[in-house]
Amino acid sequence: MNRFRPLGFVLSLMLMPFLWVSCRSPEPPRSGYVPAEEEGAMTIALDDHDYDLAVAGITRELFTRGLPKDYTVVLGPVDTRESPYDVRVRQIQKSLQVALNKEGTLHFMTAVDAMAGNSAVEEIYKLIQFNWMNSNPIDVEDMQTFGRLLRVNGILFGRVSSLERELPGRMREITYRFVWELSNTDTGLLEISHEEKIRKNVRVR
Repeated sequence: MNRFRPLGFVLSLMLMPFLWVSCRSPEPPRSGYVPAEEEGAMTIALDDHDYDLAVAGITRELFTRGLPKDYTVVLGPVDTRESPYDVRVRQIQKSLQVALNKEGTLHFMTAVDAMAGNSAVEEIYKLIQFNWMNSNPIDVEDMQTFGRLLRVNGILFGRVSSLERELPGRMREITYRFVWELSNTDTGLLEISHEEKIRKNVRVR
């Protein structure tokens, strides 16, 4: 009977990889973000992590540009018309607020919340918004009046667009492009300009 023991041992070794594959836990799901050098299937829409990435670059610029302590940034109009996909501006606001409040040296508010109930400021904001949405120069006096009435130092403007291209293997690539511009409400000058790109791939059915 002892002569069968080596054979049983060999068979056990041969079966171990198959037993390990069948018993191991499934692989964790992929992240919703795909770096520029990678490809992977996911949904077209932006997810929470994408929104955090979309504001990470501009918040880093705000921190490193030497803005005065207690500098107050207000999020102004964000033009999303150049993307056919849903872009949640409210989620952008939340991501910006969390990032800036965590650092602590800059203050943040949204224009909509800051001017609530103030009809004079609302009228000025409509002019600023109209010019931004139509790619017109922003009137310096409007900027100064807006900043003085709300006691803010800078208005952060945004544009979001997206481009698509077909990839081999029935894949489609969508690149979201976020452009941020911070204008000083006292001088009307552009203080910071930043661009962030997020690339996503989705399988076409």
